Amino acid sequence: MSEVIKSKIYQLLDTIKDENILNQLMEDVTFYTSKKDEINKLTPNQLSELDAAIKEADNNETISLDDFKKDLHEWRTK
Repeated sequence: MSEVIKSKIYQLLDTIKDENILNQLMEDVTFYTSKKDEINKLTPNQLSELDAAIKEADNNETISLDDFKKDLHEWRTK
């Protein structure tokens, strides 16, 4: 089965002429085949912060990009 899938991927790749698309595909494939899980590199504190951020996003407890830019600007001028 995997040989059929590989063959289809090769055929698809042969039709792509845009170098930007090919570069993006290369980055994506490299990411998924590297078998590195970046989460394993996080400290327990970073993992806790990430969990909290995900929960906030899931609960729509976020701010708009414009508000973020405004807050960032204010923080930089302090």
